[in-house]
Amino acid sequence: MATVSEVWLRSILQLLYQRRTLTRTEILEATGLNPASISQALRWLLHRGTLVKVGELASNGGRRAEVFSLNAEAAYFIGVDLEGLRIRFALTNMPGDIRYRWEEDLEFGQPLDVKKLHHGIRRLLAELDPTQRQRVIAIGVSYPGTLDEKGELTAVNLGWHSFPLVTELTKGVDLPVFLEPDKHSCILAERWFGRAQNHRSGLFLIVERGIGLGIFLEGKPVEGWHGMTGEIGHCTIDPNSALQCACGRKGCLEAYASSPNIVRLYQEESRRKLSGVAHLRITDVFDRARQGDATAIKVVNQASVALGLGLSHAVNLINPEIIVLGGDVVSAEDLMLPVIWETIRKHTWADLSRDLKLTVSGLGMDIRVKGAASLALRKSLHSSELIKKITSTMMPSSARRVKKHAG
Repeated sequence: MATVSEVWLRSILQLLYQRRTLTRTEILEATGLNPASISQALRWLLHRGTLVKVGELASNGGRRAEVFSLNAEAAYFIGVDLEGLRIRFALTNMPGDIRYRWEEDLEFGQPLDVKKLHHGIRRLLAELDPTQRQRVIAIGVSYPGTLDEKGELTAVNLGWHSFPLVTELTKGVDLPVFLEPDKHSCILAERWFGRAQNHRSGLFLIVERGIGLGIFLEGKPVEGWHGMTGEIGHCTIDPNSALQCACGRKGCLEAYASSPNIVRLYQEESRRKLSGVAHLRITDVFDRARQGDATAIKVVNQASVALGLGLSHAVNLINPEIIVLGGDVVSAEDLMLPVIWETIRKHTWADLSRDLKLTVSGLGMDIRVKGAASLALRKSLHSSELIKKITSTMMPSSARRVKKHAG
């Protein structure tokens, strides 16, 4: 590492991680490094097998431009998603493609045995041969709830209160562990792999059991003083509302627009009119709205207006380039997106919404686990020890293909 600056390596690897393939000129322009530094770093990375040449392009100068990409098997990262009713694990290769995944059920609100996390991680590692396992760099964890300054996690769905997650998790795995709030994992996954690529600022609104907002500005996540930015679900939409939120206050955005509350409001309004509404899912309410059910249309529109109001405040404050919607609203894009968009434009200053993009995520259920794995890579690139491991010379057996069970 003495002859090549870590700054050069970090800049090139991070750029290729996001852009996938680049020419030498594109790397030069994007990093701002001088040509000699770029040439030295590229030779160094190619020699060690961290990068590969994937082709050549014609250029104006007559000399063909070499195209570089990350060697997919140069390093592996593990992502763990602790949100929802299932724990998701994924093994990703160097460019962030999922090579193997595993899921474990959890009983909502009951204390999760950390041994389930150890088991899931071991299932991923079992897919690699011994040489490949040596190239697993780190674990990233996308967590719900709140993490205090001592690294103790409180999360309702996991049944944890001040649980020492990092301490307990590292007892069963000999790898560095990095943690990130689920909202940040989502927005950065969109930034690296999804609809927010090539944008410098954006919002990711996720609507599930709760509602959260991930924010990035100038390409970086906004974390806040205690790492608790984006609690938009507890912004008051109507101070005179009778609707009570799970937090105990009335008029919160979640009281109108979280998935359980959309279902609950539909059930309450329909109970006197219809039978068979006791065990509905959010998708059932959406389907009934599409079929012309007036009560479903009313409840879904009410939720959409509430989401638009909440987002309009964020737009006025932050002035993002793009808003990406995720979670259960993705399956109701046709019903909710037009109303959300109309409400945002109605309640924001015209100059702020004129060029604003509003779209839904295309990353599906993998968004947090891919974000967690990208966290592991991002943090590793800022560790001298780990960047050295990533760029260590690959042995021939390391290029073997991993069994693909990512479908």
